Amino acid sequence: MPNRYNFGMSAESGPVDGLAPRLAAPRRILVAGDWHGNEDWAVSVLRGVPGMLAGEPRRLILQLGDFGVWPDRAGQHYLARVAALLAEVDAELWFIDGNHEDFPQLARLARGDRTPDGRVVVRPGLFHLPRGYRWTWHGLRWLGCGGAVSLDRAQRTEGVDWWPAEEITDAQEAAVIAGGHADVLVSHDCPSGVAHTFGRPPPEWDPADLARNDAHRRRLQRIVDAVQPSRIMHGHLHRAYQRSCDFGYGPVQVTGLDADNRLRNFAVLDVADMRWELREGWFGRFRRGLAMLCNRRPPTTNSGHLVAGSGVRKPPQDTPRHTWQIA
Repeated sequence: MPNRYNFGMSAESGPVDGLAPRLAAPRRILVAGDWHGNEDWAVSVLRGVPGMLAGEPRRLILQLGDFGVWPDRAGQHYLARVAALLAEVDAELWFIDGNHEDFPQLARLARGDRTPDGRVVVRPGLFHLPRGYRWTWHGLRWLGCGGAVSLDRAQRTEGVDWWPAEEITDAQEAAVIAGGHADVLVSHDCPSGVAHTFGRPPPEWDPADLARNDAHRRRLQRIVDAVQPSRIMHGHLHRAYQRSCDFGYGPVQVTGLDADNRLRNFAVLDVADMRWELREGWFGRFRRGLAMLCNRRPPTTNSGHLVAGSGVRKPPQDTPRHTWQIA
């Protein structure tokens, strides 16, 4: 019996240059930034999928990390609700890990059911893309590489709401680079070559975590420099933007998406011609001044060049306010 969640193996099926078997590619997908286990937000986005991806024989959501795999009862309910709604709207969701995931749970899942092309089955229709997962759509090679640093690590408890596996390791970096060129990089973190400016970091953030963050961004930049994608899309920053960068090998379109509870959290992408279906100026309109940060403080380093989101599953009444401007 064919697996309805395998997107159908195409006539080109089979390993190609070490990549996963080629899948019958969608034409248009929905790309989403951080959801942080926000069930209400996930439900609202997924209910709109039939309209946003009208005409697609298979509807696919590609989520850019901090999806919300969490160890408590609410986390399990969230996964079950998302899976049920995916079945209702006849869609599937692929996600990379962020820095706010229950990594031991992801490791257990990785030892269980996988699709023939290597995606980890979390729930029916819901798949985790391990770091270094590769696939091909319309002749373009895609690479998924999750991971980032929690800047509020000092306020978290290991094994409860923080896990060391949030960071890309030396071995993972080497393996991703050894996989060779990719046309499109899907990451949670933002590479260090993309400059962002924020305000002064909150005093409770440990300088060691700021340093870890900077090192992690440089690690991701080394991956970028090696695999040389022409397009990068990421979450983690909780801001929507798009710019062209030059890392020394040609122009790179870098796209960031906002976090849950913000309309710029998701957008439709035509993966055949890599065109975002957006109103003119969609990426250019940033909110300035006081901004509700969805229980996460804006990232920064002492030098003002930082790019990481922090916080998940904090009570809404604890939501801080902070002022910053994009550079």
